[in-house]
Amino acid sequence: MEYQELKTGIKDHLNSAAEDFFMVGYFLRQISENALFMEDGYENIWEFAKGEYGLSTSSASRFMAINARFSVDGGEHMAEKYIGMGVSKLQEMLGLPDEELEKVTKETTVREIRALKKKREEPKSFFGLPKTEKEKHPYTYTPGCGDGGHACFSCTRICEIRQEERYCVTATMGNPFPCTQMNKEKRLDMEAGLFSGECQHLHPELASVRKGDQEPEPCCLDCEYKTCFSRCDVAKKRDEAERKKIQEEERQRQKEAKAKKPEMTDMEIRGLYEWLGIQPEEEFTGNDLREKYGKHYHGGFHKNTVYNCTPRGVRTGRSREMTWGEIAKRFKGIQESEIRKDDFIKRSNGAQKNVRNLIKQQEEKRKKEAEAKKAEKKTRSQEPEAGREPEIIDADFKEVENEPFQEAEETLCDICGHDGECVSRKTQDDGCIGYEEKAQDLEIAENPESYTLADVREQLRKCEADLKAYREVGGMPDFTLRKQKILVDALQLLAEKKEFDEMEEAGYLEGGGRVDWDIRKIVCTPHT
Repeated sequence: MEYQELKTGIKDHLNSAAEDFFMVGYFLRQISENALFMEDGYENIWEFAKGEYGLSTSSASRFMAINARFSVDGGEHMAEKYIGMGVSKLQEMLGLPDEELEKVTKETTVREIRALKKKREEPKSFFGLPKTEKEKHPYTYTPGCGDGGHACFSCTRICEIRQEERYCVTATMGNPFPCTQMNKEKRLDMEAGLFSGECQHLHPELASVRKGDQEPEPCCLDCEYKTCFSRCDVAKKRDEAERKKIQEEERQRQKEAKAKKPEMTDMEIRGLYEWLGIQPEEEFTGNDLREKYGKHYHGGFHKNTVYNCTPRGVRTGRSREMTWGEIAKRFKGIQESEIRKDDFIKRSNGAQKNVRNLIKQQEEKRKKEAEAKKAEKKTRSQEPEAGREPEIIDADFKEVENEPFQEAEETLCDICGHDGECVSRKTQDDGCIGYEEKAQDLEIAENPESYTLADVREQLRKCEADLKAYREVGGMPDFTLRKQKILVDALQLLAEKKEFDEMEEAGYLEGGGRVDWDIRKIVCTPHT
């Protein structure tokens, strides 16, 4: 339910029957547990009840206690056994223990309930023992029960003869202070809270036990419900310390993550310089930049980079934060480079001007010289012919006449009659070898894939030259030398075979016989 609905429900039920007082207690518990009263500026539920509805602390606590004790599972529904009983009966029944409460019915009057309370025996401790009397133990007296068997300062039980508050578990004997949860008013808050069913103080069986006497040791420091409004101040202080520790660790992690990021690049610094509008002649310090640009948190976008300015410094999404002092130092470097650049441009412009002036002067000088030569030539051409000296011609000079052209005599082969093609032959009877080679060349031109002995020998010479060069150079890989040697040996065998085939076809072998040549019998090894 919303806060305003809870407040309206309290007003609607205040002047009605006991069941409505029961609902008032339920609404007050909801507001108390969720601390909704703080929305209206109240510090606790009792001030809220007094300020909004004029209810005293005792009345508000009774309504809340009635709801907590006589409801079903602490909810908004009253147990069927107590429906119809007046508010007076329910208030008197709050003081009865559970065994006496079972004797009360709808027919029981308020007077009879009070009589049951008077008939109770003399109050004893939770353990059924009388309180320890100081007169009996003047030197060893400790407030408690059972003649020193139990001490109040370490007891957490609900007791009618408690003589002092239980000490806080964090208190020392030299500086003791009470546990605030044992206070009666605080206990009413716990009973009215939403976590009353899991509260260790209300249900000691849920708490851890103490070594030695095996007594329960309830404490808010061991409670997992950290949002409980009734949590003690010691537990709240520790929660706050843990929260601050977690925040500090998170800040440290963020700081380390930022430290791992690189500084802004020169391009980003240049972009920041232009975005802030720094001038080359402007003078500034880190404090000046902070006062002018980092007094308030702000950012901007320039040249595809987002800059975030803070009182501490400047950072981008890709770099860590740099202080204003570091930024000022980098800006001064940019200013110096711009000054040097301007000075260089000025000096360059002056030098270019001087060069242009020099070139202009040289051009003018050349023009004057050309005009002077032209004028001198014109003057010479206008002088009379008689004044000139005759040109001297060499008397021995004689033009050589062209000799008659004689065609070179053709040298014809005395065997086949061809012109110079027969350059090698064995005998006059063997026929013309040059003629045969010329015919073979004609055949080769017709078939580009055919080759002759001359082609094989040419390739053999090249491979032998390469192999010789490899050996002389040295340091060549074994695989390269081996491969080249195989090529040389294979070409030698092929040349020999080709020579025998051509000689056999030409009929140069004696008796016209043939020589069997089986290339399959040639065995090539890595070295041959």
